Amino acid sequence: MALIAQPFRHPDSGIYYLRRRVPDDLRHIIGKTEIRRSLNTRNHQQAKSAFAVAYAESEQLFHDARLGRCVEQYKSQVLTPTVPPASQPIGKESRIRLSAILADYVKAISMSDRSAYVSRRHGVDYSRAVNRFITDMGDKPIAAIQPSDIHAFAAKLLQPPSDRVKPLATSSTRLLLARLSSVMAFAVDHGQIETNPVTASRIHKRLGSGKPKRRLDDNRGYRWDELVTLFSNAEFQKLRTAEGRPGHALFWIPLMAAYTGGRREELAQLYVRDIHQHESGSWFIRIIDDRPDKSVKTDSSRREIPIHEDLIALGFLTLVQDRQPEDRVFPQLIKVSDGFAGIVTKAWRPITERCGVYNPGRNPLHAFRHSFKTLAREHGIPKEVSDWITGHATGHIGDSYGINPLSRMALEIRKLPSIAKAAGLLADA
Repeated sequence: MALIAQPFRHPDSGIYYLRRRVPDDLRHIIGKTEIRRSLNTRNHQQAKSAFAVAYAESEQLFHDARLGRCVEQYKSQVLTPTVPPASQPIGKESRIRLSAILADYVKAISMSDRSAYVSRRHGVDYSRAVNRFITDMGDKPIAAIQPSDIHAFAAKLLQPPSDRVKPLATSSTRLLLARLSSVMAFAVDHGQIETNPVTASRIHKRLGSGKPKRRLDDNRGYRWDELVTLFSNAEFQKLRTAEGRPGHALFWIPLMAAYTGGRREELAQLYVRDIHQHESGSWFIRIIDDRPDKSVKTDSSRREIPIHEDLIALGFLTLVQDRQPEDRVFPQLIKVSDGFAGIVTKAWRPITERCGVYNPGRNPLHAFRHSFKTLAREHGIPKEVSDWITGHATGHIGDSYGINPLSRMALEIRKLPSIAKAAGLLADA
């Protein structure tokens, strides 16, 4: 049964097109293998009407070609996309400049249900990317920005024309362009431009994949011997009673990360009320963005994490005992541009260097998240439970049903080996 011809919707711009394969016997006459024509609309009903007309014209083209009639007039009408060239005068709506689109984009961010801090941080990051483009390429009308401008901009980022400007790494360039692309996509969605010039430039293909190839000797997480080295270090153990900033947070957050796989900011932003006891007697850490100064990375990040018995034996609960629910667990940590945990990250790296376990390709605090997943696999914690604990989304629709049983999580976490005992923080029973 033959498929009914339908208009093709471009995945990036949303514009509908006619796409038809030219019959083999007519390709040498028409000079094309495919007919592609813009229908100049994102509305499906309008596209269907325009598609019928364009389809009839293509049929006429094939008919005339078979009869030996001149097809040049049809080539200009059917084969050439009807998108206005960049050299044509820009209409009133198309004179809107990139800076104006950025302002609208930032306003739209504030309308989302994210916390005020996350929205503000998002606006700052994306504004920085767009303003860098404006500085290097000018505040052009949005419709005048072409893929060639994107390539020229990327070249300036990677190889600045002035020696006084520091070149960006490829990864940083890729991130900046991705943020610029989001603002361009916003303009497409609001009908300011037909296509996203960043996507159309295919610049990310030129820059290569953003994800490094998987290595068999993946060292993004700490090995067991490295964990023992870190936590048995005398300098680290003295941090238990450290004061000031970051104070004893530099002792507890790495340990908590090692035993929970939690992200650094998830742990640094905790309030006393987030530490609670289940009816079964097990203790849990609640990760949730229920306050303006708290945030989560994804929806699956909102979760309960069982507290390993080693952390309790080390005195973790003393951090919250006799304190008000609205107190922060680590009040000495102040939220700045890099969050609550930025100062902990900066102070933790020198410790890893002095312990001889620092690796340039490893994030010193995030590495505990990798280590936790490795230990969970090695000691038989099922993947689904490990994902519940770390807040990793599986992408399976079935996982959105039901709840993650806390009693099961508390039981499975006991399978983790005792890092604290191996490092001499706790005596063997």
